[in-house]
Amino acid sequence: MAKPAWACLLSAIVLTFICAGTYAFIEHRGVAQATLSIEHSGAAQAPLSEVETVIGVDTNPCSNTGGTGGPCVGENPPFYNDATNLGTINGCVSVNPNDTFYIDLFVKDVANLKQWDGTFRFDESMLHVNLLTTNGFFLGSNTYGPILQCFEDPDGNEGECTLGTGDTTGAGHSGSGVLGRLKLTAIGPGVSKANLDLRPDGSPISGVQLLDPSGNPVGPVDEYGNFDGTILNAQIAVDEPCPGECLPDVDTDSDGFNDDVECYLPTDQRDACPDNDTDDAWPLDMNMDTFVTVIPDIYGFRGQLGTEYGDPNFQTRLDLNADHYITVIPDIYAFRGHVGEGCS
Repeated sequence: MAKPAWACLLSAIVLTFICAGTYAFIEHRGVAQATLSIEHSGAAQAPLSEVETVIGVDTNPCSNTGGTGGPCVGENPPFYNDATNLGTINGCVSVNPNDTFYIDLFVKDVANLKQWDGTFRFDESMLHVNLLTTNGFFLGSNTYGPILQCFEDPDGNEGECTLGTGDTTGAGHSGSGVLGRLKLTAIGPGVSKANLDLRPDGSPISGVQLLDPSGNPVGPVDEYGNFDGTILNAQIAVDEPCPGECLPDVDTDSDGFNDDVECYLPTDQRDACPDNDTDDAWPLDMNMDTFVTVIPDIYGFRGQLGTEYGDPNFQTRLDLNADHYITVIPDIYAFRGHVGEGCS
């Protein structure tokens, strides 16, 4: 990644300024912040640490062996997952061109869920979404007709479908199981994302919502009421093997961030530089313009320092070391020596 000669001095000056201001911010909050942390870690938070609601994509609902096996192809394959039972979650599956196959949208350890809706994003040059089935799923509830509306991208890349359903009786359901099953067809070669949570920062209209019978969001949620807990996204490889797993000691794209951290953020662990303004590939390049700058990349931390997982304002994308806290060291410190740097 090339960096102009003047950028080293600028980087040092900027980070010195930022760190000085941030430490003043932390010192100013002092005891009050410590007290808040103690209160938030007490009995009221205990259930969240013991049982955490997780939603996501299982790319092989026919398998209970884990890994990247599969695929779950054909009209009536031997499904393992069902309304109230999940096997090992698979994060990737490799399929052949023209294969018709299935993936599951699932929930684990949810309480009192009456309705869900979300946005499923994929590469429409590689995949086509045929059908969403919810009947017989959704934790064994009686569901109304599934919502499935897909939109074409003029550039032919970013596929987007809104989807969801709810219980016709208005009852809430608890436990783990399949929310809905997507039937897909493989079109072209490559590795497509299969994301249930990807949404633009600051957008209230796309994301995943889980609602209880009273219409209240099932948490944790962000400021717009979208689910902000753990979401396990996936990948679908067409006519090629699945890429590497999200390993803690491997940096596949050599961008300075290990694969497990990039999966957490999530950024593309196989690509070190954005291809366009929606390709979140380089963790330091927050606005995906192929350059690291003070504004907007570092400036985006304004108002986020000191937040932790579970806080309404916490943004996973800023947690560059994946420790569930946004702090000067190591999150902002990760920019040291990189301000002014570009990639291609």
